[in-house]
Amino acid sequence: MFQINTTITIGLLLSTSTAFAFGTSRSSLKWSDINTREVIRWDGDVAVIQHGAKMEELSCRVKIDDASVEFAINSFGIPKNWTSFTYHDTKELEEKQKQLSDKAAKHGIKMHSEGNRFSVDYNWVIDQSKNPIRDVAKAIKSSARKKGYRTKRELVGAFTSFVQSLNYRIPSDTRINEEGETILTAGAMMPLETLTNKWGDCDSKCLLFASLVRSIDLVDVIFIVMKDHLFAGVQVRTEQEDHTVRYKNKDWALVELTDAWPIGRVPANHLNGVLLGKFEIVNLK
Repeated sequence: MFQINTTITIGLLLSTSTAFAFGTSRSSLKWSDINTREVIRWDGDVAVIQHGAKMEELSCRVKIDDASVEFAINSFGIPKNWTSFTYHDTKELEEKQKQLSDKAAKHGIKMHSEGNRFSVDYNWVIDQSKNPIRDVAKAIKSSARKKGYRTKRELVGAFTSFVQSLNYRIPSDTRINEEGETILTAGAMMPLETLTNKWGDCDSKCLLFASLVRSIDLVDVIFIVMKDHLFAGVQVRTEQEDHTVRYKNKDWALVELTDAWPIGRVPANHLNGVLLGKFEIVNLK
């Protein structure tokens, strides 16, 4: 009987994560809330601001458990050698693909049947992150409350502006674990890692934001997935000029987290993609 003995290498969607360097356990967070500036009008992507208008300054001190950060990082991603295996026939291939999919799902990686590729399981990452990041979320909310924030939209703005204040930087493709294995993470960092590093890209910042607000049940969040970008939608009271998407019979205000944009405003190039329907919505549980 003729047997096929082939090696298959699984490709991964997007880029991946970075190695982690421990920082201090306590950190002072300071940022400006762009949602509090007085905007007269918008000319495209440019906000015309009231002369002399200022933004609210927020700050808080947080304690981040180093062991929790290390555990989060080590729990996420799959060894590169998992993505290459041999098989003899179609049945064995399907069995090994199923085994790989099951193992990857336990580490925040979702397997796609089309093209044998992977992406981040956003819900897994957020679910794993809510408990260890909850105290940070409470500190941010407390800081905003002390400044007079009361409505859900105001409080959500404190979180969006905090995440936006972190530097934008794209993670490296891989990290190396203690055993020297190359770990693939499909283009994202765990929220505790992003928080400790104080930088991230669109995926990592969106995951941090969603983990923070969902950890204290502040607001419902969806992800808007485009070809080369990711941003969020939040279920808050919308305003007349807001950029929104309609989902589950509700209007969701769009949130750009890579840079300083107020709730309900995203750059024109991304808005055009939304208007043309060039996006998918990920429902976050």
